[in-house]
This record gives sequence, structure tokens and C-alpha cells, in this order.
Amino acid sequence: MSDPISRLDQFRADTPGAPMKSAAEVRRRGDQIRRRRRAAATAGAVALAAVVAGPIIFLSAGFGERATEPDPAPAPSQTPSTGPSPSASTPAADLTRAHLPVEDDLVADESYPAWVEDQTYDDEGTGDHNECLPESLTDMGATAAVRRDFVPRSGEDLSGAAGTLKAVVAEFASAKEAEAARAALSKAAAGCSAVDAETAGSLPVEGGVASAGDINVVTYQPDDPDMNAVWEVATAVVSVEDRVLVMTRKRGVQDYVPPTDLRTSAVNATYRMVGARPPASTTSPPASDPATDPPSSTPPADILGDANLVSAGSLPGLPLEGESTATWQQVPAQPTPTLYCQGAWLSSLKAAESVSREFRLQNPGEIGKVNVTVLEFSTKPAADAAYETVHGWLGDCPAPMSDEKLFIARPVESVEIGTSPAIDRAAQMLAEYAGDCGGQDCDATWYDHQTVAQIGTRLVLVTHAEAGGPCPPTRACPPEEASDYTEWDNRVAQTVEATVGQATVDLR
Repeated sequence: MSDPISRLDQFRADTPGAPMKSAAEVRRRGDQIRRRRRAAATAGAVALAAVVAGPIIFLSAGFGERATEPDPAPAPSQTPSTGPSPSASTPAADLTRAHLPVEDDLVADESYPAWVEDQTYDDEGTGDHNECLPESLTDMGATAAVRRDFVPRSGEDLSGAAGTLKAVVAEFASAKEAEAARAALSKAAAGCSAVDAETAGSLPVEGGVASAGDINVVTYQPDDPDMNAVWEVATAVVSVEDRVLVMTRKRGVQDYVPPTDLRTSAVNATYRMVGARPPASTTSPPASDPATDPPSSTPPADILGDANLVSAGSLPGLPLEGESTATWQQVPAQPTPTLYCQGAWLSSLKAAESVSREFRLQNPGEIGKVNVTVLEFSTKPAADAAYETVHGWLGDCPAPMSDEKLFIARPVESVEIGTSPAIDRAAQMLAEYAGDCGGQDCDATWYDHQTVAQIGTRLVLVTHAEAGGPCPPTRACPPEEASDYTEWDNRVAQTVEATVGQATVDLR
């Protein structure tokens, strides 16, 4: 696993810091229709009117739109509860589906599709909503609970990799009981004793109306040996007076991917829990105030941009026997690192600017990948230190494969790159690791050349990987002479030179 601290650095600090109204005041304003009915029911069960959030269309890929109020629910007969009804001796509660988050409250990670509602329950629902919690909220003393499950919008890029998100809101008999439950739930989420988990990060939920809350993220190895990832469970637990929110995100990720950041979504869900609309400041950046902006202040011009990124047409195609050459296609940013041997997220290098681009080679399956990142540093010593860090990553190359027999890291070697301006230094290594083709007998292998080059205050990172197996992507299988590797070596060199050349186009 990567260093939890370096991974924790990746949580975006987007929780609003402006002073907020007290929980009691917001609750009085936003939930005026709440009325406590704590007397025991006498004859028969008391009928409860449920309000359900109807479908809300997510109109754009951005997250700056103001949240909308939930639509009125259909009659209870149209949406029956999926769990047992409260007994006649259970105190009546006024918790409804209107206190659950809606689609617009949830912020999806960059490059993942937006969250959409999957199913809503008038209780804790069917199936566990969080495997790290040893008991249900009802067993912990909750008098009522509602739940809503979300899934990524289908049919979009990475919809199969985003995982699931579930939100449960429970009501307790008192604020003291709710806080005790919150503390116990947070402790259970951080330890996750149900599985052999490792801590990936922990942060408080601040701002808004939260009385107390935090987010704990753990990861653990899957039971499926063919799953080239770890399971990640992120749990946000927040209390406000006598209510508790539990929000859970589960997904499969590589262990170098930064932890899930649930803070903005958790803050928005907390407002819903108390019957208030989330403030616009949690879903969009504050507008600039011309009265307070210095008249002559202008942001510095960016040094890096799209002009510093190589295009698909500059990458060498892959000749296929008996077929036309496979050509590269640019793809949306993927939740994978630029370099397979990357030891931490690139933001840990503290570059002043960075731009990235990714390409895939398909015919028809994925047979090649090129990842590119260009980093600009404020000083030459900062760039020197970053180069040494990346060079160390290539040398150590922690393999994420559970079966080390499927992974080989070749030595790091200095390389020459014929570009203008001339590079200061560059290094490259070859990693070989198993391809994901399913089954124990799969012999597909990725042959992944990874390069780091430095030109003054600029670093260029390049991955050029091709699928092979059982032989490398050479003209002879098995390759017997040095000339058998020439075509493959030339493709890699052309990719690196085209990438570094374009990354330094403004330095000529």
C-alpha cells in the first residue's frame, strides 16, 4: 500500500469555511413541519405519510448547479416499504424520504459519471449498506430510518468502475443517543474489523449544520484473485441533534489511487437530513465580488496548456500481421496513474502546473496505452527533487499485483532523447505485468516502458505500453536476436520523442 499520508493529501479541501447558522436555527427554519410524536400508539399502527424524492434530471457534467427540492412522493401504496412495519408499541417518527440526499447533492469524482438514484427504502433496506458496521442502526437504538442507494449513470465512460454510494438517515430518541451511535459507527468504520482492512485516510466533516462527523476510508484485498484492484470503503458518519447520517461509497481501485472524498456530498446530505436545502456554496464556487477585487489584479498566465501535449496522430501505429495498422485514439482521463510504477499521486510532487493526456490502441480489444503528463515547477531545485522522486519510483516499482510471479521490473536505465531543446537527463524502465483477460491460464502480459525526462524546470512523464503474451510485442516469438526488438524499440522511442518534443514546444 502507498503511504496513507500521501494519499490523504489528495482529498480536495472543498468544504465551505464560511460561518454557518446553528443546527437548531437551521432545523427550525428548514423543517418547520416537524412535530414530535413520542406517545406510544394505542390501537393499531399509526399511518405515516411518506414523501419521496422523485427522479431529478442531472442536466450537466458540472457540479455547480444549485440543489433542487425533492419532488412529492407517490402514494404509499405505490411505493411499499421494503422492510417490516413498526410495531404498535414503537414511538411514531417524522423522518421521511425528504430527509435523504438527492442526485444533485452528490459530487462525483473527476472523470466518473454523475450519481443517479437506484432505489429508496422506508427503512434500512435490504442487504447491508456498509460491511464495516457490525450492527444495524435499528439495533443501535434508532427509532426510524430511511435509505437511498445511488449508482453511476449507465452507458458513460467509467460507469462500471465508479462503484456504489448509499445514504442512510436514522432518528434516535435523543441527541445523546444519536451522538453515542455516531461515535460507535465512526470507530467501527475506521477499524472495519469485518475484513482485514488498512487505513487509507480520515478527515472531519466540517461546516454547515453538522454537530459532529468524520469520514474514514479503508481498503482491503478482494477474495477474487483475478481482481486487479483493492476494495475501498469510504464511510461518512455525521450527527445533528437526534439524527445520524451514514454515507457509504464502495469501489474497486488500485492502491495508489487517492481515497474517495465524500466531504461536499456529506455536507449537502447533512442539510437534507435536517430538512434544509444545501447552500449554494457547497455546490458551486463563490462568485467574485468586484467591489473587493483589486482593480489591477490579473491571474498569471498559464505556462502549460494543450499545446504542450502530444496528439494521437504523432504516435506510431502498431503494424498487425495481415491487417491494417492499429492507430491511437485519445480517451477521457482514466482513474489510473500516468506511470505504472508511480509511488504516489503526482500532486505530491508539488508542481506549479501540470497537464495530462491519455491514449488507447484498440483492434478491437485494448492492445496499447500511452499516458502523458507534463509538470512545470517554480524553481530548478524543485524540478531536480521531483525528478529524483520519480526516478526512485521507477527503481522501486511496487507491484500492485497480489501474485508477484506475474510482475517483473527491469532495471532503470538512462536514455537519450533527440529533441530540441536538449534534455537535461532522462531515465526509462520496462515493467511486465499480467493482463486482465480472466482465468488462471491467461498469458496476456503488458510490456510497459515508463520514461521521465527533465528540461530545466519541466518534467515529462511518458508511459508506452503494449499488450503481448506469451511473447513481447516483437516481430519474432520468441525473439532471438537484438534485431528482433528493433521495431518495438523504435515505436517506444518515437512515442517518447514526440511527447517530449511537444512538451517543450514553447521553450524553442
